[in-house]
Amino acid sequence: MSYYTERKMITREKRLSTISHFNGTFEQLKNESSGNEIKQKIRTFSQINEDEITSAIGSLASIKHAVVIVHGVAGCAASNLYFNSEGDSTVYSTNLQEKDTILGSDAKLHKAISKIVEEVNPKVVFIIGTPVVAINNDDVNSVIYELEDEFNIKIVYIYTDGFKTKSSYTGLDIVAHSILRNVIERPDDDEKSDFLNIITFSESKKSISGITSLLDKLDIEYNLLPRFSSFEGIKNAGTAKASVVLSEDEGSFLAQELEENFGVKYIKTESPIGLRGTTSFLRQVAEVFGKENEAEKLIIENEKKIQKVVTEQVLSGKKVFLDASLSDLPRLATLTGRLGAEIAGFSVKTVDLNNRSFFKRIDSISPLVPVIVGSGQYFEKANVLAKIKPDYYISQSGNVSFAADLGVIPVSLQNLVFFGYEGVFEIVKAIINAGIFSNSLSSLYLTNWLRKSGGWYVKQETK
Repeated sequence: MSYYTERKMITREKRLSTISHFNGTFEQLKNESSGNEIKQKIRTFSQINEDEITSAIGSLASIKHAVVIVHGVAGCAASNLYFNSEGDSTVYSTNLQEKDTILGSDAKLHKAISKIVEEVNPKVVFIIGTPVVAINNDDVNSVIYELEDEFNIKIVYIYTDGFKTKSSYTGLDIVAHSILRNVIERPDDDEKSDFLNIITFSESKKSISGITSLLDKLDIEYNLLPRFSSFEGIKNAGTAKASVVLSEDEGSFLAQELEENFGVKYIKTESPIGLRGTTSFLRQVAEVFGKENEAEKLIIENEKKIQKVVTEQVLSGKKVFLDASLSDLPRLATLTGRLGAEIAGFSVKTVDLNNRSFFKRIDSISPLVPVIVGSGQYFEKANVLAKIKPDYYISQSGNVSFAADLGVIPVSLQNLVFFGYEGVFEIVKAIINAGIFSNSLSSLYLTNWLRKSGGWYVKQETK
């Protein structure tokens, strides 16, 4: 089903029955998510997690020739301090005060846009909604219609409000829906250009380089979308020959809508992680672009190098807890397994009606291992680590220091090449270095909490 004609994007909970709260075993999770609807749970206490607004900021803050205005209190834009290290756009806040929340803030938004456009001269302005705006019901669209005509510039409203969803991925869907309807242009004819859309919402430049370097060797042109793109790159995304996503959990909605509404082929691949995932990815992309022979030469060349690394079994006899998106987990589990590890548990951000299919790809993992579903929630992860005592905690996130406090070796995959063949070498190197420099510290969490059931605060939602 396409959502292109809808004025607003609905939440992942309504669209995919997405759950963001779970604490139990792998077997319990599979059983609870096996029906036509996944029953929602709630956390009566929640610790540091991403939301739809921070996800939207992160995916837009790196677009060239763009300005992002977070329409709300100053704190709503604070996450840009994190994203700004790789950002090319400028993020502003309308800095709403108590008076604005009572009387409305349309005039303040109007003034902010006018001043920013005159000073910065961007090609596109993105306005991100916040809880305050959702409460006072600002007429943002009237401001947009007036100023688009006045300045002859594209202004796009991102309908995030911070209330309706528990899944940060909904923020990515809202961004995708907004650029589909308001920025991507429909070509005059059905002809496609010979380039590939690489859909990326949260990956770093360094992690993406593991794939783009391989495409460069195959002489396949690509357009990053929306992260690290430009206004022109987003506009032209509808003319691409095909699209591919680096994380299906994040980018599949945009790829599907581009295929259904713009005729851009969606190449459904495995996550390009490890030897098997990268090889499968390359072969599928190369086939679409007529580069099969070149791809096979590249695959053979890299397989020989990687076999030497894998056979060293740097995780032989070690227990590992993995923390990754569910679509990336199978290939990450395969890689760590080939390095000799036993998967002792894992954590994912969400589970939904679509991505639960990835459970079949990790059937080799014991059904009794502990599983946490949720963004952040490091206190719950600490609780599990204290009980199962794995040797390593390997995470796509940068927040891994709490594991060291419990005597578990932390490995963050955030700031390294994660995808492609180069990613194998980087991941192995990170594991080796973490083992050398890790020290056990005193735990941040009370012994009383570590003894409790990890699902103490996760309850069945009642209606």
